[in-house]
Amino acid sequence: MKISINKKVFSRFHSKFKVAFILVKNIDNNSKLRESLHLLEEAEQLIRLSFNKETVKNHHLMAPWSVAQEEFGKEARHYHTSVERLVKRVIARKSVATKNTLTNILCYLALKHIIPFGVDDYDEVEGDLEYNLASGREKLGILRTIEPDALYYRDDKSILGTKLDYWKSKRTMLSPNTKNALVHFDVLPPLNKKSLDLLIKEANSLISTFCSGKTKVFLLDEKKRMIKL
Repeated sequence: MKISINKKVFSRFHSKFKVAFILVKNIDNNSKLRESLHLLEEAEQLIRLSFNKETVKNHHLMAPWSVAQEEFGKEARHYHTSVERLVKRVIARKSVATKNTLTNILCYLALKHIIPFGVDDYDEVEGDLEYNLASGREKLGILRTIEPDALYYRDDKSILGTKLDYWKSKRTMLSPNTKNALVHFDVLPPLNKKSLDLLIKEANSLISTFCSGKTKVFLLDEKKRMIKL
């Protein structure tokens, strides 16, 4: 598999954009589900103490994405990244828990570190992966067309997710039976290298503890736009 970021993303979206990937192999995505739910509940409680619906977009780690959303479309107030959507659900007292351990761990990390993320069942991905900006002709299913300049990623078959106006394909979503997964965290300043390294270290530790998985980490940015697995 080749994973790449189109150069347009850096010239037209953000020159400092990065994606941190974690390839996770041979996981048990079910046996410690209850423990993962307890961990996620801790993060939800902290979010409810720290945020309200008026302050979400003003958080220093959320604000850069809010600026990108405003440039993306006039109705930016309606757009949400994956982490913004999680935070707003938690504030509204809605559960963000899932039926698989790895996704719960990633939701915990996203809420703790306020960072957008995505995850795909590695065995369901077809061909190569690419991050790109939409031309306005790309389709989500049969009826929906992506807005021009939307940040998205796809495999050889179809679009797997959009980022500024968050959407995720069901085709590669994790299940309790998932054995291999590809995790990614979307990074913009002011999140720095030290903070990202701490996030990756914590993610590796939690994945090992809760899922017994082996991990491999790699980072793509403007200087390194492609990797072959």
